[in-house]
Amino acid sequence: MDKFIMPLKSDMQELVQHGSIQFPIQYYVNSIIADRNDNVPLHWHTRPEFFTVKSGTVKARAGSTEITVKAGEGLFMNVNTLHSYVAAGNEDCICPDIVFSEELLAPLNSAINHLYVTPLLLNERLPYIHLKPAVDWQWEILDCLDEIFALLQRYGAAGIYGEPLHVDYRHEDIESSCFEMSVQRCMNRAWQLLFTHRRECEFSSGIKNEHILLIRMQKMLSFINEYYSKDISLNDIAQSASISKSEASRCFQSYLNTSPVNYLLNFRVQKAMQLLRSSEMTVEAIALECRFGSAAYFCKIFRSRTGLTPKQYRRSRI
Repeated sequence: MDKFIMPLKSDMQELVQHGSIQFPIQYYVNSIIADRNDNVPLHWHTRPEFFTVKSGTVKARAGSTEITVKAGEGLFMNVNTLHSYVAAGNEDCICPDIVFSEELLAPLNSAINHLYVTPLLLNERLPYIHLKPAVDWQWEILDCLDEIFALLQRYGAAGIYGEPLHVDYRHEDIESSCFEMSVQRCMNRAWQLLFTHRRECEFSSGIKNEHILLIRMQKMLSFINEYYSKDISLNDIAQSASISKSEASRCFQSYLNTSPVNYLLNFRVQKAMQLLRSSEMTVEAIALECRFGSAAYFCKIFRSRTGLTPKQYRRSRI
């Protein structure tokens, strides 16, 4: 999959229906090209996700935590967790993943959902689980995911981002006359393993008052998303969450390992990249649209972030 523009609400919630009402699961393959500054941007959704790395090494962020995910490993990303993915080094990354509804596992009003699904989804000590093949039960989950990916690659419908990149899976030659049931069987086995071993993965303690930090972060990210093209300051960002400048800096450092002003600058670069890909606007016009002040300053910042000038980046996307 080429770099996509993810539709997001102002609070960074992803605006995508994953799968259909009849079969609520969607398969994607994220191609994260290191030298293009590609990434899966910061977002969250109300459905759980399994993310894996087929090649390369990914630096993932889940809430305030940064995780290095190597080839052969994966992540379970719980609902409502603010997360993002970027290449950890110079190697390109191929990352299959699925986003699905808990209704795929069991009906919402069923005993299975009540006893085994909802308790895991609502467990604040499990924002994510890092899956590694060296751990037997985690390896079994990864193997279930490989079979699910192979089935969906062969039989599933493409999602909003188009036909995914073809990936070689261990179960690539699998056949099924009723693939939806095969997917559900593997999903239930993976979930059973997650639930059975959940206590081994719970965080004994998180950041103090993390739910408050999350609300503040969502307010500030929403403000930046809405007003990035205006003249805004650190004080404006802090005031959007009714906190001090020092507290705003602490929140951004805890969650994103950066400052609010640096995040704003990177956000403007991302918006500029989108305009370079999707419009015929001149570099000068994009510099003004994204509030860089001048084309010269825009080119300097853009090159420092991407390794390319705006014109070189535009040509590389043709």
